[in-house]
Amino acid sequence: MISWYTPQNVIAWTRRLLPLRAVVVIFILAALVITELRLDWVEQLVGSYMVSTNSYRPKSGAIWEQGQKTASARQTLAEYADQRQNVLREAQQAQSLGQVIANVTEGKGVMISTEHFLELYLKLPPAISHEIVSPYTLLTYVSSGQWQRTFVDRQEQQILIFMLDAQNQVIYRLTIGPVLLGHIERGEVAIRSGLEQLSDFAAHIYPAERFFEVLNGYPQELRQQIVSHPEDLLRVTGKIRRVGISSAALGDAQELGFEVEDVNGYKVLLMQGQREAVQRIQGDLDGQPRFQWPWSGGAQQ
Repeated sequence: MISWYTPQNVIAWTRRLLPLRAVVVIFILAALVITELRLDWVEQLVGSYMVSTNSYRPKSGAIWEQGQKTASARQTLAEYADQRQNVLREAQQAQSLGQVIANVTEGKGVMISTEHFLELYLKLPPAISHEIVSPYTLLTYVSSGQWQRTFVDRQEQQILIFMLDAQNQVIYRLTIGPVLLGHIERGEVAIRSGLEQLSDFAAHIYPAERFFEVLNGYPQELRQQIVSHPEDLLRVTGKIRRVGISSAALGDAQELGFEVEDVNGYKVLLMQGQREAVQRIQGDLDGQPRFQWPWSGGAQQ
């Protein structure tokens, strides 16, 4: 005998095993799982919640500390990059070699173009520039086409200048020592040295008394071509002992070095005169007159 509560057919059995509520629940769960797998909406909800409550949670933990270190490192790198850009910009816009050197700290050199370095080199007094490097050496590397850029670095109390090729390989290195570096940085036209220590003047050095005696025997026009501002020499503190004439001419100019003795020792005051006029007095000082001038005046022999 079949009990009255026993299902009479398949549909009844199905309804008994899978009631409507269970079907709805299973459908909802399945829908949630499928949409989560495709849309990741659970992670997004959790993330939004974490963001909204972030300010209320304590700032601690390994992840937070790592994040702080990362943020600090990024800020430091950004500041360093800005600083390096400023240093490079100032070096590239520098109007003198002293300005370039002022932007160089140990381990943090600057790169400038070959053309810019040559421009700054030619602005230096020849007595200083020739102590850094001979212009003939520079001509050798300029004409070869190898020299593409120049790197300036500081090492302890000296400046190193590296001439580089297109692959940044060093083809020549210059060193500026502390004494010469001090003159360049201060932009001085007087070098704390004797004439013998300056290679440009070593071959032509004369007693100051003899130099000014010969100079005084020339007509006013010729005297001015040799020493255009004699007042500057009268203002010198100390005694002018000797006068040197540079072996190298710079265009139409030639340099004179006046060696002065003061309480601090010797220094050389640099001046430029017109090349032909300077060579005239040099010839007279050497006893070998070199030029005939249109006036009757001349050195008093």
